[in-house]
Amino acid sequence: MDSLKLNPLEFPEILLLIGESLDRSDLLSCIRVSKYFHRIFIRLVWREITITSSRNPTGRTIYKHKGYIKEIIFNDYTFRASFPKMYGQLQGLKSITYGKRCRWPTPIHLVNQIKVRSSIITSFRLTAKEASLELWKALLECTNLNHLEVYHVYTEVAADLFLQVCKKVRHLELDNAAFQLPINFMSSGDSEYLLPNIRTLRIHNVSIVNNRFSSTGWYCLGMLVKNCPALCSLNIGNYSKGDPTAHAKFYRVVHHQRPWTLSNLSDLSINMRINDKDLATLLRRMTKLKRLCAPYGLIDELTLQELLADKQEVMDSGQLVQKTRLWRLCETVETLKLNGRSGFAHTILSNCPRLKSLAGVNITVTEIIEGAEWVCTGLTQLAIDLEVDVDQETEEGMTKTRIAFRRLGKLTQLEHIDLADWNSYFEVEWASRGVYRRSLDLRLKSGLDELANLKRLRSLSFERDKHQRIQLEDAEWMVNNWPNLECVLGDLNESSVATLLKKHNISTNQY
Repeated sequence: MDSLKLNPLEFPEILLLIGESLDRSDLLSCIRVSKYFHRIFIRLVWREITITSSRNPTGRTIYKHKGYIKEIIFNDYTFRASFPKMYGQLQGLKSITYGKRCRWPTPIHLVNQIKVRSSIITSFRLTAKEASLELWKALLECTNLNHLEVYHVYTEVAADLFLQVCKKVRHLELDNAAFQLPINFMSSGDSEYLLPNIRTLRIHNVSIVNNRFSSTGWYCLGMLVKNCPALCSLNIGNYSKGDPTAHAKFYRVVHHQRPWTLSNLSDLSINMRINDKDLATLLRRMTKLKRLCAPYGLIDELTLQELLADKQEVMDSGQLVQKTRLWRLCETVETLKLNGRSGFAHTILSNCPRLKSLAGVNITVTEIIEGAEWVCTGLTQLAIDLEVDVDQETEEGMTKTRIAFRRLGKLTQLEHIDLADWNSYFEVEWASRGVYRRSLDLRLKSGLDELANLKRLRSLSFERDKHQRIQLEDAEWMVNNWPNLECVLGDLNESSVATLLKKHNISTNQY
């Protein structure tokens, strides 16, 4: 029976499980207050180290903690002819990441380093300076490579090798790159260029050079995505100033697949033009949605219907059929960044219980007070164009704005609020026309005190609202009621307001 009285924190195994859930700053805080915590958590602090040319631990420090170091990340680091000896002697080292802005005396020095440590290189960031046929061959020998970033690389002769390397990785980023596809890449039924391991794919400003196919470059990129059957997260972006239908060709090849192969896709970011119909078609095929960002699309009723729908399209014996969803997409989504029409935001806020972040949509005070209760009580980031469509100077208008404030005040997990976040799709046009909408008047007399429960709030922004008249008493209330407030961004007409905020280490954009 005495064993039942033991403190569970006296067991290293339990403490290690707790430590796994803590970030580095929390771990450091723990080891400073207790020798026992230090003995257990020090191995977690030193398990992964980041090395730069300006932050390079001494040989004594590395030797002291050598038994704990499992992973090294090199960023902005200048290598000499050989790999640093003090890191090369670490017996427990299991992972090396070559990150951004690493430099070598010559390309052959890099290739030789890769060959020597091919079994423990897990991540590599490649730029034009390092790209060569020899490098692709060396990367192909890296048995545990799972993360590859390709930046500003033009590859033509190594097209086959490039795709063979891509077969190995789980995370692939192509940014400002151009490459040629093998001649048989587009062959139907050819699985030679299937990329079965890729879970995360980011494609930004990528072009197909010396295109030998009758199809466009965007169609080829669509085929590349189609060849990633395990894909969970897709982030694609490119602004085409030429053919306005260019992006549509990409969407067609992706969502007109027979059969649909992207059954694991749940994270979708489209940083280019997309219309309501194409986005709705993509959502109709998705089984689960965690993140959707489409800030340059004109999203309307069709997309909203798919977010709320209890049916999805699936392939059955070569035919598209309707199947009841286990969960509606609105019930699983956590992040939304859309250019939605009026009414879109309120529907989202009242139907997405797991939502953590919402940006880019428009909502009015009238929609807030006349609509259903919001269910997204875990929301931490809210960046919307909140338009005041009532007269805030009248008694009726002030009553309505207070109700709107009260609704916002129920989102007690909020950390960041932007009440005048006009979607970037229209931002340039609106600014050139000098158009500025009016958001909620951030004054106590209008209902600011209804936000007293936002104790986690770190930033408040209203930069595109030029009508705010925050007074000193309002700023004092913010300081006293929002203990975590770090910045207030927007026009502060009273210099005393900016002075007060800065006195409490709250930054502003007033100079």
